Amino acid sequence: MATFWYSLRPSQLIKRAKAKGYPILANQYFMPLIQGMPEPASIIGDDYWTPSDKFWMVKVNAVNFKYITTNKKSPFIGLESKEAAGGKEITYQVPVGRIVGGKSKPIAVKFRSSGKLTKSKAGTAEQERGSAFIFSRVLNDNASFDKWQDIVGDDKTYPELVKIFKGNVPEDWLISYFAQQKVLLDKVKPKKFSQFNRDGGFMDFVSKFVAKKFNIKKKDNWDPADIWVIDGDERKYITEIKESLEGPHQTIGELNGIMRRMFKNKEVMGISLKKTGAIAYYEEVNLDGLIPDTKDYNYDVPMTDLKANFMIEAKTGMFTQDVKIMVDSIKDNKTFSFQIKALDSGKANQNLKFEPTMKGASSARLGKAPVADVVEILESINSRAVFQNDYKKYPGTLKEFTTHSKGETYFRNEVLPAIIGGQKGISTDISNIDDIIANIKESYGSKMDRKANTRCKLMGLDFFYQISKLTKNQRNEFITDMVFLAQKKAFSKRPDFGPFGKIF
Repeated sequence: MATFWYSLRPSQLIKRAKAKGYPILANQYFMPLIQGMPEPASIIGDDYWTPSDKFWMVKVNAVNFKYITTNKKSPFIGLESKEAAGGKEITYQVPVGRIVGGKSKPIAVKFRSSGKLTKSKAGTAEQERGSAFIFSRVLNDNASFDKWQDIVGDDKTYPELVKIFKGNVPEDWLISYFAQQKVLLDKVKPKKFSQFNRDGGFMDFVSKFVAKKFNIKKKDNWDPADIWVIDGDERKYITEIKESLEGPHQTIGELNGIMRRMFKNKEVMGISLKKTGAIAYYEEVNLDGLIPDTKDYNYDVPMTDLKANFMIEAKTGMFTQDVKIMVDSIKDNKTFSFQIKALDSGKANQNLKFEPTMKGASSARLGKAPVADVVEILESINSRAVFQNDYKKYPGTLKEFTTHSKGETYFRNEVLPAIIGGQKGISTDISNIDDIIANIKESYGSKMDRKANTRCKLMGLDFFYQISKLTKNQRNEFITDMVFLAQKKAFSKRPDFGPFGKIF
């Protein structure tokens, strides 16, 4: 799958085409296009593009897309083209005088109609590779940074980060890198000349190993380490793991025992990385082998700590899709905010994700709670509480809402009366059920809903309804379990999470 980095604004598109050796593309196509478009600022191009790519991706808004594809003044009219994505993408073959193998070869430019024309943010891969590189510089190359600005000033460090990010590195990530490396040296203290593996190597081995040996398809559902700090040759540790776990009867617990020993000996240390501010913190997780029972550890979570809002936003014509659970731990001095929303808010037909943020002195995203585990534990605590994280079981349109088994009648007569109002109800900005139903219908009618926003809200409300069937103690136990699941902290119901250090 191609990776795009949207950052090129109009003048930069023209400059980039010239810099790559295509003045015809710049002067005869991009320049007159930008001059003639109704909204010339509403265009952004892929900074990752090279002439060897299949096409150059350029996003525009709907008005400009219509101009490009239908207006006679568009320089692309008449060129060989191919539409895709239901008429929202079109690829033009632009003759630029490029000769390959004695034949003229055009440059393919793909225009996509999009409502999102913001500059791309650094992806997870870039961020983690940047962390690994900084760690190697400070530990093995003796690079020294007294402040984050020193990273920019180091002529061996910053140019490499620019290569990793394929452009200038955002200041907030430079601040985070400085804080991360300080914690690494002060708290983690790996051995000198350790390797920092993020791609291939040990990461590839352990991901495939747990999938094949223990049927754990996503490595992060076992151990959320983003990089592995490895002392010396990783092959000897891979061999040890393979030989120790040969045969049909070994367990994930045995692997965890090996990984704990390797971690404590600073041979193989899995590190989970979260973006930090100016100060970073460090925590070791699942290193002592002690498995707590959440019945003895429960957070106190009244129904009023469950939150859902229904006010219609003027800008969008709909309400927000998410619901939240606030978890206050007085004894730990921590507050967890569980946001329950679509896996991908920009797409239709999405199931929910359960992702908490720890707030307070050390704000950080904790990771997603595996949904299958959330649902299974919910039903194991109380068999009456049954939730299916399946968008197909909920109405996607206003018309469906009026007739669906989980439509208006279900929510008006069952869900909302159980969770709205009184001291045992959830926190919300609207308490009248008729008003809530009216806003649900209005939200369905928004052009921006796309069979996603309102449906996700209903799924979240149904999840709250199932929680309302639990006793107070059951509810506290269940939501505590969710917090442990999200952090990948081993506990009695899920004892198999692997050991890791967390910088956050």
